[in-house]
Amino acid sequence: MSAEARPIVKSERPRKTGDLSITALYTNATWTWAKLPGAALLASRDAKTVFDVTNLVLAVPRMLRRGPSLPCSLVQRHLMIDRLVEDATHVLELAAGLSRRGLTMSANSTVVYVEVDRASVIARKRELLARTPEGQAVLARQNLRLVGADIADADFDDLCPAAAGSPLVVIAEGLFMYLDADEQRSLWRRTRALFDARPGLLVFDLVPFIEQRRDGLIGRALGGLLKLATGGTTFARDERTRDDVAGELRGIGFDVETIEPHTAPEQWQLPYRDVRTQQLLFVCRV
Repeated sequence: MSAEARPIVKSERPRKTGDLSITALYTNATWTWAKLPGAALLASRDAKTVFDVTNLVLAVPRMLRRGPSLPCSLVQRHLMIDRLVEDATHVLELAAGLSRRGLTMSANSTVVYVEVDRASVIARKRELLARTPEGQAVLARQNLRLVGADIADADFDDLCPAAAGSPLVVIAEGLFMYLDADEQRSLWRRTRALFDARPGLLVFDLVPFIEQRRDGLIGRALGGLLKLATGGTTFARDERTRDDVAGELRGIGFDVETIEPHTAPEQWQLPYRDVRTQQLLFVCRV
């Protein structure tokens, strides 16, 4: 499932464009449930309601098919990305939604962090932060930029926080499962162009649809809930494998590694190792 509210990405084919803020609310409540630093600054009653209702809907199919835990999977995904980027000094996060990562990383004044999402999502994030003195202090940081923009139209060069020659990290958490294959390729190419002038890292998650079929009942239940809440938008589907995706990324110049919770380094100390989860990160270096 997506981690965050998603911007609408243009395509040659018409796409339904429902409001995906439900996913931003769910993931924020997941970070709050897991007591991750900074999450409480963005917590809300709406997020808790979405979290509780979604988990209730998923409880029955998960019991019947013994499928992966959604909240535990999302926490593992989020923390794996945290571990990969913890030493970064220049970060661009696409479709950041209500993620708490930028809040915590920008507490280090040497880090420049840029978050991009739709204007409505960024406005809501600002409102949530403005409720408390702690959140207001976050908003006052000069090294944290919250940019309202559609990533289909945004100029990545203008958004990039790293000067030529400086290392850059680009994060896209919970985004690519909403994009079809052509849209994914377009965004990969645009991101890859940023690394022509600087070394860096692209990190994103994507469990290929072909790998999700074993737990199809859960996927259908979640997809149905998402479709109902968003007015029609749901997950993109195609037949590519993880090797196919990695091959395409290598073809445009990335060195690619894939990481799952069970293959993550022990020193990362991921929680919920005894719970069935499902996540797959693509770690793309230049």
